[in-house]
Amino acid sequence: MFMKTLSFLIITLFFFQCGGDSSVREQAKAEAEQLAKATSASNTLANADPKAPTTPRNPVINETLTLAMGNSEVKAGETTCLPVTATGFTDLIGLQFSIRWEREELDYVKVDNLELTDLGPQNFGDTHSELGVVALSWIHQSLQGVSLPPDSHLFDICFTPKVKAGGKVDVRFEDRPVAFEVITVKEELMQFSGKNGQIKVVN
Repeated sequence: MFMKTLSFLIITLFFFQCGGDSSVREQAKAEAEQLAKATSASNTLANADPKAPTTPRNPVINETLTLAMGNSEVKAGETTCLPVTATGFTDLIGLQFSIRWEREELDYVKVDNLELTDLGPQNFGDTHSELGVVALSWIHQSLQGVSLPPDSHLFDICFTPKVKAGGKVDVRFEDRPVAFEVITVKEELMQFSGKNGQIKVVN
């Protein structure tokens, strides 16, 4: 189950990053769909017969990783960056989530100031950022687990607002298209909590 979860993280990120090559993108999509169907079929069989063997699932523990996105004030047409910090980041080897916004209100620019171990631009699926979504999938390469003090800075995400002065735009953590997933070194799943950010446009 753990390797399947890691494989899904990799395939999901690969799919998001391969927007320039349709054949590769379709192959990655097909692999992700095949994995999803296999998991769904296994769950269906288990639900149909209570005595049927079930696929082991990673245990969910009563601990929470909280990611907080900052707020910013900026003039219309100028670029601003929102910091993302973490609390409860303890012995983690895997993390995934989505960030969304209204595409009519913001233009995505980049991610910057990446400070989490093994986190690079390749971990962000921004191929479809024009649709108002960026996905993150991170795996600690050594699988030894990463622990950080409270309010540790992970990265910044930068935008240019398209609304007029006085407007406010929310930037949200969401579980679509990439679901929340927090994996510990013990192969346990932690709870995920996201505190959304906001950009206020001023004169």
